[in-house]
Amino acid sequence: MKKILFVCIVCVLSLLGMSHVVSAQEYAPQAGDKMVSLRLGKAVSVGYVSYNSVNQVANGSQNTYISQPNSVANDFTNNNIVNAIGIEAKYFLKSNIALRFAGSGILSASPAQDVTEGVQDPEGINYPGTTIPAFRHLEGKATKQFYLDLGADYYFATKIARLQPYLGAQLNSNYGQLEIFDGYRGLDAGGEVIPTYDTRRGEAYGLGGSVVGGVDYYLAEGLFLGLEIKAASYMYNVNRIFHQQGMEAQDAATHNTSFLTQPVIKLGFKF
Repeated sequence: MKKILFVCIVCVLSLLGMSHVVSAQEYAPQAGDKMVSLRLGKAVSVGYVSYNSVNQVANGSQNTYISQPNSVANDFTNNNIVNAIGIEAKYFLKSNIALRFAGSGILSASPAQDVTEGVQDPEGINYPGTTIPAFRHLEGKATKQFYLDLGADYYFATKIARLQPYLGAQLNSNYGQLEIFDGYRGLDAGGEVIPTYDTRRGEAYGLGGSVVGGVDYYLAEGLFLGLEIKAASYMYNVNRIFHQQGMEAQDAATHNTSFLTQPVIKLGFKF
């Protein structure tokens, strides 16, 4: 349904744009122009931290491990192609040179829940409803995740006024963090408070660069639909896990090189 609605909107905008005749000069960007577009796609480089890797000690693991960072080419979200993955902004220094910025992020927090002590048949009558059930504690979690791209594009002149192809280079970065912390965990068999594992933390980050190619097609004056792909990309990704407070971090790194990956659709405005 989302895809059908998206296609219908594009078709209507195209018809509106074709009915309005403007000169090539009005379509082509000029020095000082600005662009803002919504990025739609499935692939984006983000910092992902595995819950199992961070929480191994609390789960009773005797041999901790750390997973290798995912390849950028295989780092897909579960969204379909019409889901937003970020916002992009451009500023034209000249009519054919633009600075670019793209990014998105998310912050999420869930507080810890203390254990609820149960009481078995407090009146000793063994009757339904006289038992107070116990509830296990819930671990608290805090998640940070974002990506940021900075670069510049060079626009090529064409004989088609509405068509604006470009080639660009950009620096790519991403960061993710997962913190897990405990509340009150209850009493042991001796009536002593069960100690917590305090805060366990994991981080993932990536740094790299890419060459991008794309094209903007103007549906109307100031309104365009774009398509972009990373022609070549390199990312250095690191997973870092602090299994327990006071312990040194455990790291795992991956060098990723990819070609013709991460296609993105853009719907934006020039003003």
